[in-house]
Amino acid sequence: MKHVTINALQYKQNSSGIGVMIRELFSRYTRMTSRPCRVVLPHDGPDFHAGPHTELVRIPWDHRQSLHRMFFQTFSLGWRYGKDAVLLTTDSKTPFFLPKSCTLIPLITDLAVFRMPEVYRTSRVWWWRFQYRYLCRRANLFLAISEFTKSEMVQVLNIPPEKIRVMPCAASEDLSPVTDPAVLADLRTRYSLPERFLLFVGNNNPRKNLARIIRAFDRAKEEAGIPHDLVIAGEQGWKFEPDAVLRDIRHRDSVHFIGFVPDEDMPALYSAAELFLFPTLYEGFGIPVIESQLCGTPVLAGSGSSLPEVGGEAAVYVNPLNEEDICAGLLRVLRDSDLARDLVQKGFQNAGRFSWEASARLLDRIIEEEVTS
Repeated sequence: MKHVTINALQYKQNSSGIGVMIRELFSRYTRMTSRPCRVVLPHDGPDFHAGPHTELVRIPWDHRQSLHRMFFQTFSLGWRYGKDAVLLTTDSKTPFFLPKSCTLIPLITDLAVFRMPEVYRTSRVWWWRFQYRYLCRRANLFLAISEFTKSEMVQVLNIPPEKIRVMPCAASEDLSPVTDPAVLADLRTRYSLPERFLLFVGNNNPRKNLARIIRAFDRAKEEAGIPHDLVIAGEQGWKFEPDAVLRDIRHRDSVHFIGFVPDEDMPALYSAAELFLFPTLYEGFGIPVIESQLCGTPVLAGSGSSLPEVGGEAAVYVNPLNEEDICAGLLRVLRDSDLARDLVQKGFQNAGRFSWEASARLLDRIIEEEVTS
């Protein structure tokens, strides 16, 4: 019986995006599959809750030692752990020199390295694109986290659509509305939050469109005098300078960067916000959209990439490239209480379409079909 090797070298503390997917999807998969599994983790990766037939392998390097990790992943991981195995990996993070007995199944989250190369270091763009060239020749089957990402893979990488299976992301089942005044008051105290605020969640990088979001919020304050502040939760990313944006707006004191927020505080944070803003430029899925919906907060999202697919009819969509449109959209929701209530009710229904458990079962079924075909 082939075993399953999972490349989880991107799993680190304060994980978001791919790290969340590794934790939620792959850990569930190891607990339900009948196949023996091996999960390859960085030395400093957080706990990984695996199934009883799973071996956890921690390499000697942590997530900051990128050159060591890249060398191990590229030249050692495949030969050490790929023989007679199904190798699950994410995006282009694929070992070279895989044994012929290895069934390679990459899970692709997005192709921003092709669509928005300017937001990455040039060296990484060339390296990741080179990895994708190998990946397209070697992979047996491809997984995509959304129909949008599947369409990107067909258009950009020329992968036949019949070789791609869509396996959506989801949100934590622990998310639900928080209404306890004491819990909300404690959250506001610990993070120095204003009484009324709009919320953005995500790493601060150019794909997240924060400069336009901040300027649109400032326009809403200026033109409509809204009493809200803007709270931005997430780690500082690359190629985004908050001070440069804040210098050019009038209501800079109403914008709060609170940094990374741990999972246990997220339900209260979403619940305390009056509107969740996510008019980003490019998303392979957009987990924060359904996280917010599960917590009963209306959503304003970008009209492009995967967001309409994920948000369904439970969000107001705006042109993420147009600050005036973002401003008009957020004012529309804040001014129309009936619309906001409708978005909340539809949000609960929409978020119910997605489940990590269901995606893990789908992954198990796909692997069994591929291995036995």
